[in-house]
Amino acid sequence: MNTEQAIAAVDIGGTKIAAGVVADNGKVLAAEKCPTEQQRGFPDAVDRIERTLRNCAARAHATIAGIGVGCTGPVYPFTGEIGDVEFLKSRKGANLVKALETRFGVRAALENDADAAALGEAFWGAGRGNRQVVFVTVGTGIGVGIVLDGRLYRGVDGAHPEIGHQVIDASGPQCYCGARLLGGPGRRPRLGPVDGAGKPRMRLERQRDLRPGGPRR
Repeated sequence: MNTEQAIAAVDIGGTKIAAGVVADNGKVLAAEKCPTEQQRGFPDAVDRIERTLRNCAARAHATIAGIGVGCTGPVYPFTGEIGDVEFLKSRKGANLVKALETRFGVRAALENDADAAALGEAFWGAGRGNRQVVFVTVGTGIGVGIVLDGRLYRGVDGAHPEIGHQVIDASGPQCYCGARLLGGPGRRPRLGPVDGAGKPRMRLERQRDLRPGGPRR
C-alpha cells in the first residue's frame, strides 16, 4: 500500500495532549488525544505521544517526515527544553525535541503553543494570505501568537507577548511567576481538584476576591 509523507503535530496543554498527522496542505489526516496527567512524569508522556503518533500515522497510511510540538509555556524553542510550567512541573528542563528525534529518527521542533497555532493559522488557516496575524488561545490559560510579515514575532529576548499575563495592578493577586497581577491568577482559568471520574474541575482562581465589595468569607 502506498503511503504519503506527513508532519506529526502535538499540542500539550494543562489538561490534554492532542496529537495527529497533517498533510503538507494543512489537512488533518488523523488525530487522537489523551489526558496530560503531568504527575505520571516525562518518560511516560513521551511514551504516550509516540504511541499516539504511530497510531495516527497507521490510520492515515502515512510516514512521519517531521514533528512539530506546541506546548504551553515557557518553553525554549532553540534548545527544545520545557521550562518551569505551572501545571507541567514534572517536565521542567526535559528536552522533548531530543526525545522525539531519538524515537522517530526525524527532525522535531518545539514552540510555545500560541506561537505554533499562530503559524498554523497564518499559513494554512484563517490568516492565510494576510501579512499580519494575531492568534489568541483560550484554554487552561490565555495566550497569544503574532506573525508579522510572515515571521513569528518572538518579542524581546524570546519573551513573546502574553496578553493573558500582564501586570495591571501591582498590588493585585500574586501569580505563580511571582508578579502581582490583575488578570493572572485572578482571571485565568486554573485547574482545581480532580473529581471521582478523574477529570479536573475548572475554576477561576480567587474569583471571589474580584467581586464588587471584595471577598466574601
